[in-house]
Amino acid sequence: MAAPLEWIQAARLRTLPLALACIALGTALAADAGFFDLKRLALAVLTTLLYQVLSNYANDYYDWKKGTDAHRTHEQAGELRAVASGRIAPEQMLLAVRLVAVLALLVGGLLVWTSFDGSLRWVFFALHGAAVWSAVNYVGGTATYGYRGWGDFFVLFFFGLVGVEGSFMVQTGQFSPWIILPGLSVGLLATGVLNLNNLRDLETDRAAGKITVAARLGARGARWYQTFLVVGAVASTLFFVLRGLPTCSRSYLFLAVVPLLYESVAATWKAQDRAALDKLLKPLALATFLFALALGIGLLLDTDACSKPLF
Repeated sequence: MAAPLEWIQAARLRTLPLALACIALGTALAADAGFFDLKRLALAVLTTLLYQVLSNYANDYYDWKKGTDAHRTHEQAGELRAVASGRIAPEQMLLAVRLVAVLALLVGGLLVWTSFDGSLRWVFFALHGAAVWSAVNYVGGTATYGYRGWGDFFVLFFFGLVGVEGSFMVQTGQFSPWIILPGLSVGLLATGVLNLNNLRDLETDRAAGKITVAARLGARGARWYQTFLVVGAVASTLFFVLRGLPTCSRSYLFLAVVPLLYESVAATWKAQDRAALDKLLKPLALATFLFALALGIGLLLDTDACSKPLF
């Protein structure tokens, strides 16, 4: 059996801030509206962390099984895959994928059961099941949608729109169409992290038949795409704050993180090799979390409620 440190490294801790960003923001937006339940927050955090670890374990196993990792060296990939490197046996990783999937289903199911009733309960059970399915099938199972360029859509949907709106609804029991805007922001930034990863692996992914959005766009196109994702994220949140809905709070604290996002985009254009691109992944994941946290905290601290939207 592999050592505990090997499993921790295979969980790819640097990706976990992305999982927490949507939960932190959705919960802060709910608290701004006057709703907060610590037990629900704890279950939501544990559920989303299990989603992320499940995805990372599944990617590690199925990229090895499909031969994708055979086209990468440690220097090319920017990270050492656990199964491909021999640190964790394939059968052990597959067992871990199954165990984490079951645990995610149980914990997430408890969250849904205790947070909703009626038709909403069944809607969120369906979304929860779809989230577990997507975590496994990004490169595994029969779907392998990550090999067909659909990974960006699923990240935007689950790490942004569903993550933020769902966290808000877990606390409030209410749907707000305006929460889609900050959800879109977090989703776009999370997609940016995936795009950076795919830009780094562009050549090896093409060699393995993994056609990501970056592989379709090419190196230059993927950099323009990265710029669009980051600019779109900031613009979506700015529009949300200017409208001052749904609670009429208005704070621009999130703008303090914009220089970090600008630096990430500038560095993406400058980076010319895999190692340089790999170094940008962790800072962007952390900047995404800080962006969500700054927006949520800023709205909570805003005591000068506006009388009406600016436009």
